Amino acid sequence: MPRFFTFACRGFAFLMAVAAVFGYLAWSGVADSVTPDETNALIGACLDSERAAGRTGRSCIGRVTNPCKARAENAHVDDQLECDEREFVLWSQLLQKELARLEALLKPDQRQKLKASHAMWTDYQSAECRLPYAFFPRSEAIFEGPACTIELKAARALQLRAWRDMLERSR
Repeated sequence: MPRFFTFACRGFAFLMAVAAVFGYLAWSGVADSVTPDETNALIGACLDSERAAGRTGRSCIGRVTNPCKARAENAHVDDQLECDEREFVLWSQLLQKELARLEALLKPDQRQKLKASHAMWTDYQSAECRLPYAFFPRSEAIFEGPACTIELKAARALQLRAWRDMLERSR
């Protein structure tokens, strides 16, 4: 069996297990002390503050996950994963919004270049954030993989926002 196929199958199996855990957590309400609206507001306020100060907003990465994981009631691994999931969802949504807002400012040929670049970035992010599962024991990889994804999605969203800001200022 080709090595890539084996790696992809293991990655898929792991993602299915993680999806099952998150489904259970959502159904049971475990570690549910912060609503999505509060989470979005927390990151939004951080980004607005950073933008007003002329900074990139990178210090906002982890604003949800880190305090969530530090709470005593979230000591269990499932609760820790739920903390990661909250921030992952937020940055994923922000990335999609920033991509759409930037696309709206572009000419058709520029839009095609952005789409091609974003497709390559998506492939990169997917491959890069699977590496912890190949490098580390499962007990470590289940935290390193999501941390990688959060970091890369957030960085991409912030980059797209910076480009959008530059385009808006130049018009």
